[in-house]
This record gives sequence, C-alpha cells and structure tokens, in this order.
Amino acid sequence: MSKSTHKPKLQDVAKRANVSPATVSRVLHNNAPVRESVRARVLSSLNELGYTQTASRYSTANKLRYTVAILIADILNPFFTEIVRGIENEAGDNIIPLLLDTAEDPTHERQVWSSLATGQVDGIIVCASRLDNDTLIANYLRLKTPMVVINRSITHPDIPCITIDFQNGAYRSARHLIELHHTRIAYLAGPIHSGSSQTRLRGIENALSEAGLILHPELCISSFPNVDGAFQAMSALLALPEKDRPTAVIAYNDVMAMGALHAIRAHHLRVPEDISVVGFDNINMAAHTNPPLTTVSQPKQHMGKLAMQILRQMMGGEKTLGEGYTLVESPLIVRESAAPCSNGVKT
Repeated sequence: MSKSTHKPKLQDVAKRANVSPATVSRVLHNNAPVRESVRARVLSSLNELGYTQTASRYSTANKLRYTVAILIADILNPFFTEIVRGIENEAGDNIIPLLLDTAEDPTHERQVWSSLATGQVDGIIVCASRLDNDTLIANYLRLKTPMVVINRSITHPDIPCITIDFQNGAYRSARHLIELHHTRIAYLAGPIHSGSSQTRLRGIENALSEAGLILHPELCISSFPNVDGAFQAMSALLALPEKDRPTAVIAYNDVMAMGALHAIRAHHLRVPEDISVVGFDNINMAAHTNPPLTTVSQPKQHMGKLAMQILRQMMGGEKTLGEGYTLVESPLIVRESAAPCSNGVKT
C-alpha cells in the first residue's frame, strides 16, 4: 500500500482497529485517556493504512488528568456520600471529580444537564437520577460522553448500569414484617418521580398480596426523601384514626426511616413496641439510631468503585456492553426497630 500524508478518515481507522471513531480521535489529539493496548491498536491501524506521518506524530502517550462529572440526587444523604467515597478511592490521582448535586429536583437536574457542554467532561457517573430513562439517554446522545448509571436500569447498549434488586429488597422487608404478624403496613414512598421507589412499591405489594393483604391507599405517602419530609409523612399517618394507623412502616431510605422514628417519638409512641420501622440502604448511622434500624443493605462503596472501574475502561476506548450490572448482595439487616405486632389491629 502506498504511503499517504493525508489525514486518515476516522471511520476507516476505527473499523480496522475495532474501536469507535471517538477513540481514534482521542488517540490522534491525545486529549483524553486511552488504554495502552487500545492506543497501540489504533496506531498500528494508522500505520497499516499508510499514514505513518500521522502515526509517528502521536506515538507517545502522555499521562493525562481528566474530569468526571458525578451527578448525585442529594449531597446531604450519607448514602451518596458513601458511593462518592467508593468512586474517589478507585479514581486515583489522575481524575478530577466534579460533584454536581441535583437536590432531588427534576427541574434542577435538567438545568445541571443543560450546563454540561460537549467536551467539558471526559466521563459521567449518574447516581439516582430523578429524570426518566428517555431523558437520560437523550442527554447521553447529546454529549457523546462515556456514562455509567447507578441505582437505575437503562436499556441502552452503551450505558452500563449498576443497581440492586430493589423489588426483592422491599419484598423481603415486607415479608419480615408480615412474619411478625403485621397486617397494616405503610410505605413512606419518597420522591414521586423515582423509578426505584415504584420498584420498591411493587415488591411490597407482592409480599402483601401473597399473604392475602393489601397496601391501603392512605398508607402509601410520597414526600421529599429526607428527615423533614418523612417526619411530615409519618405525622400524617399518625393523624389517622387509631384503628386505621399502620402497625409497621417501610421507608424509602434510611434517612426517611430516621424521620419516621422522630415523628413516632414526637407522638409519644414507641419503636418497636407500638410501631415497627424498616429502612433501606444501611447507611453507617443506621446501626446507631435509637433503636438500631432494621434495613436493606446496599454495597454503596463497592457500587461507586465498580462504576469508576467501568467508566475508566470506557474512557480508555474499551467497548462495554450496557446490559446492566445487578448487584444482588442486598441482605436484610435485622436489628431492633421491628418487633411482633402487639395491638391486634386487623385489616
């Protein structure tokens, strides 16, 4: 093949090297990290296509620092703090994390996405988005930036997802309470736009249905997923006539469970003697509430670490199938906030 001094067509090089055109561009411009094995394959393809002048120009790989945007739903929630710790522990010195708090607000989250311009960041990790899947995919296609999603399942070949089986976790929580003879079980559902909240709801309803029970509409309340939101939601449940009150509550997350504990005490009731409470996430402080909280455990730091590992591979030019990474390690941690039903209230 005759040599040429013309710039290569990205598509030709990408096809020969079995990488994306974007990866070829990263090698040519040396403006983003690429794994050495992938870089060597691209340079070899450039040489095979006869573009030796171009290949030799970019044959030396520099150690680059690159920026990763981390979108989290609530910076005040320890659940996300632990995920970010896992990300940063895996990131190393050559990654600059850009932490973006979306404040559990879909409108604000859209504004955050709009502020991200093509080429501004090298990768994106999304933790518990409040936007629908179609919107997330549209943002990915607009930015054309490697992206990993935590706490969400998205069907897209280029977007890996890391999540647990929320439905099964909530199912096990409800089964635990049913085995303790609770029949009026409430759900503090958290954000109304949350897909993971709806998935939890299905798990609770399935467990109740198997036991011949139902989730009464007045016992399922959505609220802002923090302590204050849960306090208000739990107070609304306790304002029901005594015969209609729940004997047990499953909270969308541990922070909401803590708000429920506060509300129950404020109404001069006891946990678990009068009302049982179960959380979700197993944040560090869950073992130190009064009483210690029964909760579904998520491997938070491991999820963050895995997200960073996958994103690093993607930014390095490796093709990663977006088939989802479901982490099934989500055991129910039984502590002291749930006990057998004592008041005999029946549906």
